[in-house]
Amino acid sequence: MQESSNAVTETDKRFGPFKWVDRLSAVFGRLGDILLIAIASMLTYEVIARYVFLAPTQWTQDVAVTLQIWFTYLGMALVLRQRQLIRISAFLSIAGPRIRYVLEGVALVIIGAFSLVALVKGYDMMMDSIALGRRQPTMLALPNWIAELPIVVGFALLFLQSLCDLIRLPFGPPPIFTAGGEHDLEPSSNEMDVKATP
Repeated sequence: MQESSNAVTETDKRFGPFKWVDRLSAVFGRLGDILLIAIASMLTYEVIARYVFLAPTQWTQDVAVTLQIWFTYLGMALVLRQRQLIRISAFLSIAGPRIRYVLEGVALVIIGAFSLVALVKGYDMMMDSIALGRRQPTMLALPNWIAELPIVVGFALLFLQSLCDLIRLPFGPPPIFTAGGEHDLEPSSNEMDVKATP
């Protein structure tokens, strides 16, 4: 795994302006971690309140579901950057470097195009909800836009991350697709020589 982090760092040095996208993806990913802890804490509190004190809350379910939506969409860009999206790699693992470059590029273009469409549609949906004053059909009746905003933010960041990764792709080592589903970068020839030395 050390080889991959070195290779990514070398490529990133050539594209300093893109670091802010990577940092933003990392920040939102970490924020997702905090939201996950908050969701678990809320649900634990609800179980205790309901079954121990016989005093269920009215807000826990609505807030937890809304935070789950935020958690899901905010982490997408970080998952792409770390190459942990689900993929079928049986053919890719035996393909040559050029084919792997091309297929990785095609995948990033598709992800970027889908993100752009989802961003536009999500934005339209959110603006309609704000204009029409739509609310969730739940106990708290939260405004719909609160649950729709993470779609816009998440897909905007996923689009930026896919675009940056696509621009960086030709300048880094060819991607490796292992049978286990992890996506790594090939080590440089110097690193391979060091590894082969007893």
